[in-house]
Amino acid sequence: MLNDLATINQIRSAILAAEKILIVGHPDPDADALGSIVSFGQYLKSLNKSYQLFSVDLPAANYQFLPHLEEISNDQAVFAQDFDLVIVCDSSDLDYAGIKNLLPKIPVKFKLINIDHHDTNNYFGDLNLVEKDMSSTSEIIYHLLKVWRFPITKEVATLILNGLVGDTNMFSNPATTFSALNTAGHLLNLGARHKEINHNFLRNKNLNMLKIWGRAFERLQFNAKYNLAFTVLSADDFKELETDGLAVSGLSNFFCDLAGAKASLVLMEHKPGEIKGSFRTVEDDVDVARLARALGGGGHKKAAGFTAKGRLVYNNHTWQITD
Repeated sequence: MLNDLATINQIRSAILAAEKILIVGHPDPDADALGSIVSFGQYLKSLNKSYQLFSVDLPAANYQFLPHLEEISNDQAVFAQDFDLVIVCDSSDLDYAGIKNLLPKIPVKFKLINIDHHDTNNYFGDLNLVEKDMSSTSEIIYHLLKVWRFPITKEVATLILNGLVGDTNMFSNPATTFSALNTAGHLLNLGARHKEINHNFLRNKNLNMLKIWGRAFERLQFNAKYNLAFTVLSADDFKELETDGLAVSGLSNFFCDLAGAKASLVLMEHKPGEIKGSFRTVEDDVDVARLARALGGGGHKKAAGFTAKGRLVYNNHTWQITD
């Protein structure tokens, strides 16, 4: 259940009053970002609202089984439109959402709504619905739709369940709460296409994806001082194997299984000059969000990340970060 009913009512009022609405998910949208914004779009459609879905990056190919993805635009020209309401989903801040420099381009005054579940959310909106105990932002949207008595269709149930599956890693990581499982059960009863979700989540690895996992395994190291398992993937790896950062999204979870490791870190330069770090832990006494925040990022206590400018280069038998 959602706790902040006053904010929920204010969000509903802002939606009803709005003439034109922009819904934003973060770059390289994952299952949760897609489940959040697309299902929210279907709710707005039921109200006959004018809306636009936006992400800096379009969804990856393995998500194309999801309905209504064609509504998502990555054309930054949309920010020249007269949106009087902007809703950002699944982002701890505007930098993470990728729109900090785009929002000022909207030519009219607008209200900003922030819907998220990350521990490190900085409450950047005029209205902030941040439910840190929720498994995913998709789960928050599910509860919003229930409060607003929106009849959840099979398509919307599939979108939301896919978001839950993604952020709980198939209900195997610490985000797997009773609430998440209960929500998933209801979505299955509503007709969510769980077999298709499972197939695309578990059996979507092409040859080059498995090869880049192999390189990550080959370079895996263990720092005994910090009990940290870590590996590195360079821009050249992604270019040579013609794949992207989403291809290795499960690696950091996998490396937490290394005996003796209290946390894992995957460093990857999937775009030249931009390094992403992904932390994971299953230990109760480790807070990887604090590590990510120290590096300019954020996330959850058990799953967090950061982005930094630089290049990953191999020099004198070691990987180094250079400008």
